[in-house]
Amino acid sequence: ADSEKLGVMGWSYGGFMTSWIITQTARFKAASVGAGVTNLVSFTGTADIPGFLPDYFGGEPWEKENFEVYRTHSAMGFVQNVKTPTLIQHGEADVRVPISQGYELYNALKRRGVPTKMVVYPRTPHGPREPRLIKDLANRNLAWFDRYVKGKEGEAAAK
Repeated sequence: ADSEKLGVMGWSYGGFMTSWIITQTARFKAASVGAGVTNLVSFTGTADIPGFLPDYFGGEPWEKENFEVYRTHSAMGFVQNVKTPTLIQHGEADVRVPISQGYELYNALKRRGVPTKMVVYPRTPHGPREPRLIKDLANRNLAWFDRYVKGKEGEAAAK
């Protein structure tokens, strides 16, 4: 791989890992976070699987001894480090990873001046299912990486 032209992307757990890695390094020229968990504390209170993380971490996030564990395993705990242009894609009807997770990352990056764009897909649960929306998602990812990794501004990159 060309170390000067690296991009990173993922959906669901891959979105969680993508949001995490851009808080830990600036080596990627662009990132795409799809339906990613960005804040483990708020995720626990809004997802359709509220017991998942308390079971995993052995306690609730509001318990004093656990709060720091949740924070230090969340991208939002380190969002001040992000420099990577980031595309965020999320389904409007996602109950597994509520759309608020995408908005938390988007708003933080926007407020910090990091190039970012958030695309919300209507009617979409945790993964896109409609062919038109799947095509749009793919085209937006290609355009994002063309722009920030390849440095190409064109018809696709303008979307």
